[in-house]
Amino acid sequence: MFVAANMDDLLLALKNKAPQILIKDEFKNEVISLTEHSLSEKETFGFKLGSAGTSNFLAELFYQITNKFSNKPNEAKTIESKLRKYKLKKNSKEEIILSLQQLDY
Repeated sequence: MFVAANMDDLLLALKNKAPQILIKDEFKNEVISLTEHSLSEKETFGFKLGSAGTSNFLAELFYQITNKFSNKPNEAKTIESKLRKYKLKKNSKEEIILSLQQLDY
């Protein structure tokens, strides 16, 4: 399990597609703020099922277009884009674990 204590560690783990990333202490709040805009699997399940997969394509297209014209720094864009492939699990009050979604299937 990869332990990330700052943005540089997190970016390295995301680029290497680490299966699990442990985030601790104060850095946990920053990561949660980056992932709070994405919907959980439970929240999107019915929509994905009803659209026969086209919703994933359209959602990704919309995300990439808005990301392209965003004023955020490139590092933040890269991290947010790669975080979309991970699930957030709360391990304790001080820790969260990001796990690669493709390993769940």
